[in-house]
Amino acid sequence: MKSNLSLTSTSTLVSIFLLFISNFAIANTNSSETNKPIHVNEAESGSMIFKFPGMPSIMQMALDTKVQMDITGNINRVTVEQSFTNPSNQWTEGVYVFPLPEDSAVDQLRMYIDDRVIEGQIHEKKEAKKIYEKAKKEGKSASLVEQQRPNIFTTSVANIAPGGTITVAIEYQQAVLIDNNNYSIRFPMVVGDRYIPGTPIQTPTDSLGVAPNTHEVKDASKITPPSENVISYFFDKKYETYLPVTIDINLMAGFEIASLRSGYHKVNTVDVNQITKHITLDESYQADRDFELTWSASQTDEPEIALFTQQKDDNLYLLLMATPPKDEVFKVSSRPRELIFIIDSSGSMSGSSMAQAKKALIKALGRLNDTDRFNIIDFDDRFDPLFDSAMPAIKTNISFAKGFIKKIKADGGTAMLAPIAYALRSRDSNSKNYLRQVVFITDGQVGNETTIFTSVQTNIKDDRFFTIGIGSAPNSYLLTKLADFGRGAFTYIGSQSEVRQKMDDLFVKLESPALTDINVSFPPEINAELALDVIYDLYAGETITAIYKMNALPNSLAITGRTIDGDFSKNITINSSKNTKGLDILWARRKIDRLTDIHNNAYTSRVENLSKKDIIGLALEYHLVSRFTSLVAVDITPVRPESELLISQAIIKKAKADGLEDEIKLNEDGTLQNRDELIQQMIASLPDQDANSTTQQEQFINAMKSANVPASAYAAQLKSPVRLVASTQTATNSELFMYLGALILLLTLMLRRRLLV
Repeated sequence: MKSNLSLTSTSTLVSIFLLFISNFAIANTNSSETNKPIHVNEAESGSMIFKFPGMPSIMQMALDTKVQMDITGNINRVTVEQSFTNPSNQWTEGVYVFPLPEDSAVDQLRMYIDDRVIEGQIHEKKEAKKIYEKAKKEGKSASLVEQQRPNIFTTSVANIAPGGTITVAIEYQQAVLIDNNNYSIRFPMVVGDRYIPGTPIQTPTDSLGVAPNTHEVKDASKITPPSENVISYFFDKKYETYLPVTIDINLMAGFEIASLRSGYHKVNTVDVNQITKHITLDESYQADRDFELTWSASQTDEPEIALFTQQKDDNLYLLLMATPPKDEVFKVSSRPRELIFIIDSSGSMSGSSMAQAKKALIKALGRLNDTDRFNIIDFDDRFDPLFDSAMPAIKTNISFAKGFIKKIKADGGTAMLAPIAYALRSRDSNSKNYLRQVVFITDGQVGNETTIFTSVQTNIKDDRFFTIGIGSAPNSYLLTKLADFGRGAFTYIGSQSEVRQKMDDLFVKLESPALTDINVSFPPEINAELALDVIYDLYAGETITAIYKMNALPNSLAITGRTIDGDFSKNITINSSKNTKGLDILWARRKIDRLTDIHNNAYTSRVENLSKKDIIGLALEYHLVSRFTSLVAVDITPVRPESELLISQAIIKKAKADGLEDEIKLNEDGTLQNRDELIQQMIASLPDQDANSTTQQEQFINAMKSANVPASAYAAQLKSPVRLVASTQTATNSELFMYLGALILLLTLMLRRRLLV
């Protein structure tokens, strides 16, 4: 009896463990070297995801990623080329999620399949989706690029041949950033885990994300690619793989470069001539953090104003970059300040990010004067202010604050909406006597950006909102826009070694009131349309960057604004300008950004519809991917034989054969709506079998045999290791430990029962 009970207990334990695994597993992998489990940062940075019905997805890492940058003056033209392989022996569809800079203007798509090159065309989003689905159904190779956020894109690729390799090339344009005579570009490599607030709502069955859509983030399933969790410790480390990335840069600065540095990656630099450099990564790097390149001009070459022009059709596009004299404009204010620090202590900030954030905050406290006031708000799922209201920055309060900071630990979700609103509303009767500034320290990994933008715009009043992006890959889209809406500035800190210098630079801005109400005026005969409608406030070391569409090049312009001492005005004579390509694209992209802000904050359906119409019109005219437009590329010649079905088609065929035709539900674009439900019904229709000898996957294989779909790929998975990920909506491991706790409890109960017997 004891032997039988032991066997029963063991079987039960195994079943429970398998049940535990089923709650976390989203991807089974073949035993082949090319289909091993992949690391979180690799999965999030451009890994192909192959969808199989009723089963976990197979994730195939990119063979390689090649980035080509051509920087001419202040314009960066980038080509991102990624190659993927279908590891299975069946025709299938692949989808991958990848990041781009938040200011990138994506205007080109090319798909390479064998010796064919397919050019992408811009269409309204719904129309592009229909074109793609039609091509997929007809057996044609097709690719679809969609924007989910200004810094997150997805690409779908249909009819990938068994064992076939495809290459997708995407091109974009961006302006070089300038701050304190430092020119810089950043290339993101990671789509980080995002906190998704709100109540779950219906999520499409073909969704790839680990988070369901919610009433606050209705597209959460599109911006949360699968990521490996700590549960992977059950398996051998050998299953972690490597995603190589190469970056090749031609830098033609237009002036003699005094210094050049890559903060987070080793690079090789070759001097082509005095003003041109060729830069490459020292080695093939893993896509686990953003790439940043910074260069500077000598003091004598530092331009006070730079003009770049492009003639296109009947329009002239002008890029203005002007740096006001520091001594004339930016002076240290004698007015005391009230600084409210918000520090993110959610799970996504654990490790080096938390260490950087704490160090930055302590450094900031050391810059306060005893005439200033301050408060600290720590948040994860909830927020905890240090004081009930801002307190004087005297030694005792500073010492107490440092103790508070040391106790902060990274855990929980990233519920940042409430602490931001609290910070902006926590003014008291004395606040009006102070220059009030909010400093927000975070990695910004959330999905409800629009709601947070609205909160800042609604509550900002006369405050200034500054953001500090922490970690290897912060959400720059969120942090840059928050700084814009809050009339502040964005600072990126990627390592602890940068904290001192970058916090010093930030405090120069905090201590020097901005140049506000900035306006650039032209002679009356010049019709100039500014892309953003407004030039944001400027701080010491920053540069005015404005792009115009106009009828002719003016011979002069005037820059006006307000400083601490009163009005500022400067007249500039235009003697020459540099001809540059792509300014039309940058102008259109910034115009779309402005219209998107109007659309997001529209108080009437009329304004919402008009702004959407304008966005679509501009995007189609300038061939740009936007919130409402997508790039689609379709091969003319079908490549998939009619006899070999895609998985979705096979399901429909099998469902009809099982008499389930009335149960088939299709979306407007012809895709299968209730995939999982159909599969479950097909499995349920099979004869009852011993659960210990036949798994659900084996049953599905039997069901698919008559659907004219090769089953060898499924069969291979039965003996494969399982790749596990957590299905939580936050950047924490709380649900994982809950499941582990339940497992341990059940094990304890079974052992106790055995001992009693």
